Amino acid sequence: MRAHVEVDKIVGFSCLDVAQALQRKFEKVCDVQIAVFAQEPLFDAPGDTQPGRNFTLLHEALKRDGINVIGSAPYVEATLEQAKMNIALIMDAAYGSGAHVDFHLDYNLDPSLEPLIYEVISQVKQVGVEGWIDTNGQTYRRITIGHATRLQLFDQEEWQRLAEAIKDLPITFVGLPQSDLYMQGRGDYEKPLGAPRSTLRVPYLLNKYGIEVAMSINNIQNAFTPQGSLDPLTLCSLGVALFQTAAPSDIEALIRSVTLTSKLALGVGESDGKRLFPVSGDAADFVILHGAHSTQSAVLHPSFDRTVIRAGVVVSRKRSSTWLLDD
Repeated sequence: MRAHVEVDKIVGFSCLDVAQALQRKFEKVCDVQIAVFAQEPLFDAPGDTQPGRNFTLLHEALKRDGINVIGSAPYVEATLEQAKMNIALIMDAAYGSGAHVDFHLDYNLDPSLEPLIYEVISQVKQVGVEGWIDTNGQTYRRITIGHATRLQLFDQEEWQRLAEAIKDLPITFVGLPQSDLYMQGRGDYEKPLGAPRSTLRVPYLLNKYGIEVAMSINNIQNAFTPQGSLDPLTLCSLGVALFQTAAPSDIEALIRSVTLTSKLALGVGESDGKRLFPVSGDAADFVILHGAHSTQSAVLHPSFDRTVIRAGVVVSRKRSSTWLLDD
């Protein structure tokens, strides 16, 4: 899992200290990536051309042992120019340290706002794609784009252009349906159909444009996402209704979005050609869904009863119990 830990002049390193303690506590059962993250602006005032103390603290946090992801939310900057400079600062810091990048980007539904995804693409190409690829030609550092709700306004031509622009780049999109639906489109409250479906269309984008989108969960029980479960499979069930499909190929796309594509987004595995089910010779890292007899049942009604195996060792079990009143 990836945990985003805010670092800024308000909280200092207090959140980071706790995150690293939890990372150590659970290292035998879970691989925890810590992303040092700037939710606050990197620039102190609208006219500034140099970042303030928030960036200094973020850069210092990146030097800690066990930290290999840096990220920010460029949309919080006061101006478009500063948002683009925010992107450049984060990319430079990641490139210099060998870290992954995690942006919360284009988090709006405003057609008048420039999509900043193209600024990220431009920055990657300025550095050179080879800077993100190892000598074996395999991607070893990823650039994750979270939310990206603004892209929902793209027409087919714009989507095709984006698909072409990123096809050889280590960029993965991550939709967060519970947050995206709760936060976006509030200006349409009084319209007959209410707010739009403001989260990336996982099966459609894969089938139509070959764009893999992961789904994830964040901020449960806070102001951005007061509802929901931490179980990624609940996103698949939600996706059936949200994306209006229960076709077998789309069911598989939904499962991939919370498994293989999510690992791709974290930079811990490739997804091309990978199977959903392990076979002899694969790494013994998988989840057994007891009572689920097909991919359809895993998505349409996920089993609560599960066993998690990591590196060949059972690290977690969940079991439910039922009883009936005896007359």
